[in-house]
Amino acid sequence: MNKKKYTIVQILPALNTGGVERGVIEISKALMDSDFRSIVISSGGYMVPQLKRNGTTHYELDVQTKNPFKWPKIRSQLKVILENEKVDLIHVCSRVPAWIAFPLGTILDIPVITSVHMRFRKSNFIKKYYNSILTKGSLIIAISKHIEDSIKKYFPKVSHKIKVIHRGVDLDLFNPTNINPARIIAQSQLLNLKDNLPVIIMAARPAMWKGYLSLIKALSKVDQNYQCVLIGACDGSKKFQDMLIKYIIKFNLESKVKLVNSSMDIQASLILGDIIVMPSITPEPFGRIILEAQALGKIPVAYDHGGASETIINGKNGFLAEPLNIKSLAEKISLALSLQVTKREKMGIFSKKFVSKNFSHDRMCKLTLSLYKQCIAEYKTKG
Repeated sequence: MNKKKYTIVQILPALNTGGVERGVIEISKALMDSDFRSIVISSGGYMVPQLKRNGTTHYELDVQTKNPFKWPKIRSQLKVILENEKVDLIHVCSRVPAWIAFPLGTILDIPVITSVHMRFRKSNFIKKYYNSILTKGSLIIAISKHIEDSIKKYFPKVSHKIKVIHRGVDLDLFNPTNINPARIIAQSQLLNLKDNLPVIIMAARPAMWKGYLSLIKALSKVDQNYQCVLIGACDGSKKFQDMLIKYIIKFNLESKVKLVNSSMDIQASLILGDIIVMPSITPEPFGRIILEAQALGKIPVAYDHGGASETIINGKNGFLAEPLNIKSLAEKISLALSLQVTKREKMGIFSKKFVSKNFSHDRMCKLTLSLYKQCIAEYKTKG
């Protein structure tokens, strides 16, 4: 058996759902496929079996606790793991794990890199100091140009360490030809969709900043007939759902807009949509849902800020509305609904090529693994 090249450990708070978690799963598989040793440390979660299936070793530690008095004990446990596994590089994907792990990089003489998935904002000294831990790595991965700009604005001295590696889409998973018709039928029944009526889909976690109310208000200004499904809205609290229902009733959209739980088959759900809307009122750090829609040949609509501005070329592979402008969002949705079949197909073909060239899962993994090797080599040279 060939000797493994390097042992890489990724540390994140938990393995449940989200872009950070999906990225860790994807990178871990790429590591194993490239004959590296892959180790992930988290507090656990329902995605752990996915790691084990690709051969990654998982250690469960309470690396998500924000209680600093517990960190020394966790750090001691982590130190034992890093020593026993002879780790070559530590990759931390969140602030709390970074605070726990960083001292060990110096103690054990192991390079540490960070990923920044969040947008830094103007804050007080304490919050800025807390955030600064993500800038201490030998190298810093920013998941978009938007995030890179945010880091540079608040921590300009680390600009030279930043490497932009956009999140990627698994082009096998999000390939229309790989989605069995039975899956599509099952999702259509779950969503209770009507035949011969355009479908607008918003798929997001139940948070107001994701733009649920913006979309409802915009839909009230759309004259065309349609049906809209808010996937993930029913995962929210009763208070959250009641607020959305209140606005749906206020704008007489009861027959057009429905709330459902998050999908267990997002590929089959998205392929049922004609338009995929991401109306986040706070700029998205990246917003992978847009790329997933494009990979499926769908038309995304979003506000022209944050990660959306990097993934949508207005009029070519989606539509960008003026940020926070409800009228503009409504106009872009109406425009997308009114597209002729030939124009829609042309945009879909361009979208698939665009994602394949610039935002594939393979590209993200190759760039990340290359960065790992670069970091280890440079660290050894400096040492």
